[in-house]
Amino acid sequence: MGYVHAMLQLPRIPELAQRDRFVRRAVKEGRVLTLADEQLASVASQKLAGRSVQLFWSSPIEAKRWAEALAGDDALQIIPLPTFATDILPGIGAAKGMAGTDWVADPIEAEIDPADLLLRLKTESLNLYVANLEAHGEVYLVAGDAGPLVEIVQRRQAEVKRLVLFTTRQDAERYMKRSGGASVMSDPVADFRGSTLRWAAERGYEIAIEPILGAGPLDLKPQALAARFSAA
Repeated sequence: MGYVHAMLQLPRIPELAQRDRFVRRAVKEGRVLTLADEQLASVASQKLAGRSVQLFWSSPIEAKRWAEALAGDDALQIIPLPTFATDILPGIGAAKGMAGTDWVADPIEAEIDPADLLLRLKTESLNLYVANLEAHGEVYLVAGDAGPLVEIVQRRQAEVKRLVLFTTRQDAERYMKRSGGASVMSDPVADFRGSTLRWAAERGYEIAIEPILGAGPLDLKPQALAARFSAA
């Protein structure tokens, strides 16, 4: 029975496509939409007894259509992507709820774990993040006495060493005060791509970046970040 129950929870291909479309649009537009009355934008889960699903849309046309159906008018609330990522999704997760992405009242709707949705939003934001780095022309790292400061974190009972990357000197300075670093170093993007990433890869370090400000870091292999630069 446990195996059957687990299979029932796996998203179907249409649900995955619906989720991925929502993620692409949300990042491209920098916002999501929900009903003006948030209480009306919550429905009971069709998969998990006792759980609720908070409804969001990426398309204004779809959002207005369902606002009229659910609330009797087309009043919407626009949620900036940073607010959605740093406040709304963690709140839904803390309440053991799910996120409904581009809800259309199908018999089985996309019901996404908030943590999974947040990870996908951050990953989708990578190309825009890298493009902004390219346009700015430099990145910032915190240095110790012997070079870039290496942060050690625990992941699945193993130590991971990583460099924390910043887009502004102010953010790097705040981190420096918390971490005990000695100084902030700026690295031109060309040097970062050509030497710093290679140096980190040779030592097995990861790169911690924050594609959505305030939403927490995303760890990448240096090679993966280098590939994003090439794509940008």
